[in-house]
Amino acid sequence: MKSDSDWRISADNSLLRRGTVAWMHDAETWFERSFERLPETIRVNPLRKDSDSVEAWLRSVGAEPMSWYRGPGSSWVMPFERGGAEGEVRKLLISLHETGRLTRQEAVSMIPVMALNPKAGEAVLDMCASPGSKTSQIAEFMGGMGVLIANERSRKRCNLLVANIQRHRSRVTIVSNHDGRHIPYLSGEEGYDAILVDAPCTGSGTTRKNPEVWRQWKPSGGLGLHSMQFGLLNRAVDLLKPGGRVVYSTCSLDPVENEAVISQILQKREDVRLIGCSDNIDGVSIQEGLQSWVPTDDDMRPLEGSPWAHPPSEEISGELSKCIRVRGHMMDAGGFFLATIEKKHVQTEGVLEDISEVRFPEDSVQASQPLCEIDRLAFEKEFGGCDKPLWRRGKRIAIGTERMLDVWSKRTIVSNGKAIVEGHRWRPMNIVHVGCEISEMRSGRPSRIIEDGAHLAREIALDRIVKIGDSDFEKLLFGEALETDCMPPDKTDIRGGWLVSSESNPEPLPVWIGGKITAMVSKHEQTCRVGLRGLEKV
Repeated sequence: MKSDSDWRISADNSLLRRGTVAWMHDAETWFERSFERLPETIRVNPLRKDSDSVEAWLRSVGAEPMSWYRGPGSSWVMPFERGGAEGEVRKLLISLHETGRLTRQEAVSMIPVMALNPKAGEAVLDMCASPGSKTSQIAEFMGGMGVLIANERSRKRCNLLVANIQRHRSRVTIVSNHDGRHIPYLSGEEGYDAILVDAPCTGSGTTRKNPEVWRQWKPSGGLGLHSMQFGLLNRAVDLLKPGGRVVYSTCSLDPVENEAVISQILQKREDVRLIGCSDNIDGVSIQEGLQSWVPTDDDMRPLEGSPWAHPPSEEISGELSKCIRVRGHMMDAGGFFLATIEKKHVQTEGVLEDISEVRFPEDSVQASQPLCEIDRLAFEKEFGGCDKPLWRRGKRIAIGTERMLDVWSKRTIVSNGKAIVEGHRWRPMNIVHVGCEISEMRSGRPSRIIEDGAHLAREIALDRIVKIGDSDFEKLLFGEALETDCMPPDKTDIRGGWLVSSESNPEPLPVWIGGKITAMVSKHEQTCRVGLRGLEKV
């Protein structure tokens, strides 16, 4: 493994260093601060009821809140480098991440979602979502209301995305599998309220996280990605409702991947305008977008006649000052670019008059569907009345939102308005995952509320929660099995999957009751519950 001094030698002679001289006024300061390892930074999930306890623990181990973070929840800088936690701190930090109470995320990566500022009840698209840290942040902004489509082109990366979303345990998210440049319209006739396009890029702003960039970066990388980046942003604008907004972001410093993409959108489309978003990221160190630049080849020779040599007009050049370059080197972070575009209200003729075809494609057998009447009655028989939208995929049951059901129910315009796909199906969307999994079917009936759904138990399974004493509850957390006589007199003969709580532990804990009572949770969940309450040294 190379040392920092080895990387410094590579960086001194790198093409990236030469490029940044033209991109920033303090390139030498940036260069001197582009080697030290990044600190560990995390985001606390405000959707979990014990978030205050998580924040208290963070303070106790020397973490400091990020003063510039705006939004629900909080973000923190740990007193060590990325991956540098040790001993008991490391153990609890990993468990808090694995149970969705916090998300380990690079600080600068949190800024695009702050700029987008998604709101409860909106329809939001995260176009290039995997691995899902920004997706979970969007879900926190939405507060459990609305619908969030997290899209990923690679099916393999979709699996990673689903795992991270389920870890976060938010109900608003749907995972889709499409090339973002060809993702279908949202069902209905309006479009998305907000879209994040965190585009694939060369990562030239990530030298502190990935020092290989010093050796690997070449101008041709950005030139090769520009067309795809433009295609993603252009499709995002197509999918927006009038008045909707899209944030385009990269972790690149190269204007070919940034301002040139925005310049081309402003040139090609008449239905967009660039808007400022600095109010949403107050406190972040920023530089205005570049208003001119010269692309180069891999020998750093100018490509004056290239299609990337934007901007094409003084008007567009002036607008580009509304783009934002995050000066990560001034806030102990990496570099980032972002721009916010709003879709104008443009008068259009009704396309529905020209529809000549109605299609009824069948969803994949693996696609989640609303719980049928028989399954819902079985669920209510087991767990009590539940008026929340529930979905089934195979044996698994998940909770969603009303807006998800609305999306599933409505028809979708396809083929440039010449056809529609009838509603009560996901198609033409290729849906991989829906909502937060809470239970599973066994022998034709829901078996129990699983760990991932326990934090929602008071909404979905109130009749299955039994209150026991604090000392007995804590014994379960330590892995002890209890005798059934610790249960209330009217519950001593119950069996199967239940949940228990206590006076000092209001969040229900899944248990299995047979001859004895045992906790049905992961080691990570036990570690979090014990560690946050200080019951023993974790």
